[in-house]
Amino acid sequence: MRVPTPRVALVGVALSGLIAAGGYLIAQPIGQSALSGNECWNAGQGPGGPSTGFMCANTLRGGTANAILATVTGSFTIGVTSGNFTVTGTPNMAAIGTGGNVLIAAQPSAATITMPPIPIPDGAIVGVCNVTSAAFATNVVTLAANTGQTLNQTATLTTLAAGVCAREQWNQSQLTWYRVQ
Repeated sequence: MRVPTPRVALVGVALSGLIAAGGYLIAQPIGQSALSGNECWNAGQGPGGPSTGFMCANTLRGGTANAILATVTGSFTIGVTSGNFTVTGTPNMAAIGTGGNVLIAAQPSAATITMPPIPIPDGAIVGVCNVTSAAFATNVVTLAANTGQTLNQTATLTTLAAGVCAREQWNQSQLTWYRVQ
């Protein structure tokens, strides 16, 4: 039987001490420890099944995309990248088509805001939020269902208070938006 040299024995004692102290120098993570929400991957339909599209981290962890509208000068459709609005920063309005919040940063002109077009993931929540410091006033602002959809209740946002969101949740089996806030 071979007897370890003192140097090998010293290394073994040092490693044993590190393991006993929590293994901080041995078991370091090699991947990123936080998600930005922009990570997406191809989501297959069961083992070996066809691809059904992409799944993004923000929907899995309960996060939501948001688009900040600096101005709203008329009617527009949520989830469409151009229209009667000016977007501040990123993401653009396309990110809200599968759920998220439209943050309106200035009193909108009279407008009908149409919900995103189908397909929409079952359970998606879309909010239209007044992020100004005062309630909307004077201009008639309403929500409307898109083609092949219904709204469970009338959604008038004409006097939406400051810091308040009107949120609608999509139910695929009924093809209906339901007010949840």
